[in-house]
Amino acid sequence: MTASSTPDPRRALGQSIGLAAFIWGYPLVETLRTCRLQSAAPPTGGAPAKSPIDRLLHIRDATQAHERDIVTPANDLLYTTGWINLANGPRLLHVPASKRHDGRYFVLALYDAWTNNFANPGLRTSDPDGEIVALVGPGTPADSTVPDDARVIHCPTDLVWLIGRIVVGDNDDKVAARALQSDIRLECPPGTDTGVSPSAVSAWIGDAQDTMAALAERPGDADAIAGRFFGNLCQSLASAPPPREDTGMLAWFARARLVPGTHFDWNWLDAPLRDGLCQGLLDGAALLISSARSQVARPWAASFAMGNYGTNYQLRALVAYKGLGGLVSDEAVYAMGDFDADKQPLDGRNDYQMSFGANDLPPVDAFWSVTLYDADRFLYANPTGRYAIGDRTPNLRRDPDGGLTLRIGHAAPTDTTNWLPAPAGSFYLILRMYCPRPEARTWQIPALQRISR
Repeated sequence: MTASSTPDPRRALGQSIGLAAFIWGYPLVETLRTCRLQSAAPPTGGAPAKSPIDRLLHIRDATQAHERDIVTPANDLLYTTGWINLANGPRLLHVPASKRHDGRYFVLALYDAWTNNFANPGLRTSDPDGEIVALVGPGTPADSTVPDDARVIHCPTDLVWLIGRIVVGDNDDKVAARALQSDIRLECPPGTDTGVSPSAVSAWIGDAQDTMAALAERPGDADAIAGRFFGNLCQSLASAPPPREDTGMLAWFARARLVPGTHFDWNWLDAPLRDGLCQGLLDGAALLISSARSQVARPWAASFAMGNYGTNYQLRALVAYKGLGGLVSDEAVYAMGDFDADKQPLDGRNDYQMSFGANDLPPVDAFWSVTLYDADRFLYANPTGRYAIGDRTPNLRRDPDGGLTLRIGHAAPTDTTNWLPAPAGSFYLILRMYCPRPEARTWQIPALQRISR
């Protein structure tokens, strides 16, 4: 290599750090961005806040295709969500008594700012008579008062995202599901400050668009998008310090002036370092897009490491990209379907069938469903309003031998009873299995077979 072709070392440094910092920090920035979107009013007009910090929002209907806040939502659940700030003291979460609600499945999943699903009060883990859970932050004084009858959960970060999931069927089932939902309550003890946003939320830089979506829509603005991302990353680190095992990562990122705090200024960086960071971010985004599809073209890919990532930074970033807020595998197993039985990408211009044997349905103790998503990671808007099929879908037609065959494609088949509509292009599926049995780890999910009309 000649001297004239030697890369600028400052640019090379920035590119290396930019790639690592993007993959490592994307889930944190996505968490704070989503908190901004759902809890804080935009600085200059726009839609009103959905629910302030420390207050729960009960969403009384299943997610529809026009809702675009969270990618890959489920369509057979009622959601109760809330952003909780424990920096000003503990919060009390009232968990419903499942026996009062006929054992209906529900889980109150708790996530730290780094997207780890660290606790799951609900049907599987809580007392059937209900319970009070005291949520305590990492900086809460040991002498903080919590009720004697409360179960204490120590939270890894002050910012906690609660995503409550309550299974719901058709319209006739909504009343019972909503009754359970109404029993979920969050209480702030007297004398504590409430409704206070983390500084990274209240001082958010730029718009609240996902970095990956912004890069796809405005590739020519990569420099500005990178500056916004790294600025918000530094602010987010001040609000949610990383775990101790990531101390070395922070020291490395500091070489590019990526340190916790509000003083980061993209324009202060020298041109080679800034160019390198921008290219590193683009490299990281390309890596996520590449890893979002099975590298060996398997019809289905399931991970049993979701929700508790440790130092598996790439998986953590991938889950944040494909479906922020994944549950640990004890609570649910997610399998992603991108390819058919012939290892070809799924495309709605083809017709497919997915066949379960009579004694080979998904092994669960709660319920299962297959949901279809458009290429943009949201529900596909279709005239039937059907986005998922599962064991709670009414009036499905069984095969003569007792099995179940689903039809999937853009063009409606003659019999639409078991049909899941798809766009006339790329799509993917997620099979969700709630309260999976042990055999779910080895169960073979039926591949989609292309069929002729």
